[in-house]
Formats: sequence, C-alpha cells, structure tokens
Amino acid sequence: MLKSEIAPAKINLTLEISGKRNDGYHDIFSLMQTIDLCDYLTFHKNPWLQIIPEYHNLPATDNLPGFDRNNYLVKNLVHKAAETLKNYTNYKSGAVIELKKSIPSSAGLGGGSSDAAAALRGLNRLWNLKLSNSELAEVGLKVGSDVPYFIYGGTCIISGRGEKIKKVKSIPPKWILVILLPFDFKEKTKKLYSYVNSKNYTSGSITKNLEKKIRDNSCNNIRKDLFNAFEDIYAEFFEEYKIWIKKFSELGIEKVHLAGSGPSVFYISEDEADVLEAAEKISNIANLQLYITRTVP
Repeated sequence: MLKSEIAPAKINLTLEISGKRNDGYHDIFSLMQTIDLCDYLTFHKNPWLQIIPEYHNLPATDNLPGFDRNNYLVKNLVHKAAETLKNYTNYKSGAVIELKKSIPSSAGLGGGSSDAAAALRGLNRLWNLKLSNSELAEVGLKVGSDVPYFIYGGTCIISGRGEKIKKVKSIPPKWILVILLPFDFKEKTKKLYSYVNSKNYTSGSITKNLEKKIRDNSCNNIRKDLFNAFEDIYAEFFEEYKIWIKKFSELGIEKVHLAGSGPSVFYISEDEADVLEAAEKISNIANLQLYITRTVP
C-alpha cells in the first residue's frame, strides 16, 4: 500500500513573545491553525535516504535550500527529520521520499516544519516503528521548534519554545487569503528575534482570551482578536511592509496580519466572496503571489 502524508501550512492567529530563555531561544504563546495549502509527501522503502523534490505553483524566485548536485536535498528539513528518526530508533534502512512543494519557502507558513512532521509520521508507518504522537513530537523538536505542532495540527496553543502543545477546540471554518509580500532577507527568523526587546513582550493573555472566545463560541468577528508580536518589528524596521499594509487598507482590506515570522500576510473572513473580492482588488494593483485557502481541523 502506498504510504503518503499531507503537510499543511499554518497561520498564527496569535503570536506572543513572553521573554528570552537561558538557552537563547524565546518563550512564546501562539494560537496556531492549519490551512489547506499543502505539500504532499510519498514514501517508498529503500536501503538509503533520498529526497526527490518537485515544485507546484511556487513563485519563480522560490528556492528550496540544501540541494546537492544530485538533487537529493540532503540538508532539507525532511532529510534532517528522517536522519533524526533513524538515530532515535536505531533503524538501519532508508526510504525514498517524494516531496511535492506547494507552500512557498521562508514565508512564515511553516512549510519546512510541516514537511518534517509529515516525514516523521510517514516514516513511522513505513518503517513500522509504532511511535506515539508524543514520541514523534519529541523527535520533531530536535529538528525544529515548529515541528511538534505539525505532528498534531488543527487548532493548538503552542508555548515554551514550541514543545508545549495544547489541542483546543477548532475555530469555526474560515476563508483565508494568503499574500506573499515580495521581499526577503537572509536568516529571517534569527534577525527578527535579534530586534525583540522587552517592549515586545506580552504575557500570553491575548492567546488565552482568544482561546476562551473560541471555546465559548463567541469569536465570529475574529479579526479584532488577532495579534502578532513581529508586526511592530516589521513596522519599525521594514518600510516596505508598512507601504504594503497601507495599500491594502486603501483598498478596504483591513486587519491584515503576518503569518508567523512573515513575510506572508493573511486576511481572514467567514465569507468566501469577501476573500475573493479582496484577492481581485489586490490583483488589480500588484502582481503578488496569492493563495485562497481555508482553515482545516
């Protein structure tokens, strides 16, 4: 039987930073939500590990890191996840993993981390390892801070550096317009966190309040409850970000928020027509990569 896994992207409905840890990471509180923009992984038994990538509907400038001259993606997070799982379980064989990419790289949508989590789930089945989700999440944390979340997916509160995951009630279905802003910078997440200081810290109460509204079925107007600590940093250090947000506002597209560490932003709505109208307005003024998607449990 063919072994395959879907790797969904995510948005951060909230992303709070509560302080810096002794290990150099930052503690966060985040309400994360998977969306149906997905990569797709297929697994085949093989004596050694090999990753075969394929692109679908990605920006022309998108470049997956870690290609070697044989196109094996040896430094990709999927390969790292597979190697980490092999070491954790002392598994002796390998796999060929076909990786079909639709999620843009380094966009704040968690594509690489989701691919790594999907690799752990798929190889767990292919190799008949019988690890629990909590064990896979433990392995995933060795690969990247967001990987444990993607073992579970759906609507979750993430805290610590990403290792603490609390599955919560799913938000009502929403439509999402993801807008990939056309700027890039090296070592994005590291650079953004270097700008963080105490004025960017919050206690986690924004995340907890939104989770309570979801639990109480009182979050129909969810836009006003969204928050991302990096938005103040983008506004302070990246003039181009402010220009784009102003353009969207002038089009009547308000409450656009960063997806994770960006530079993707998203507009959320209960109404498909609202999202389609926003996409059309943006397409009329700029040639931006747009993705119309939905939340998934």
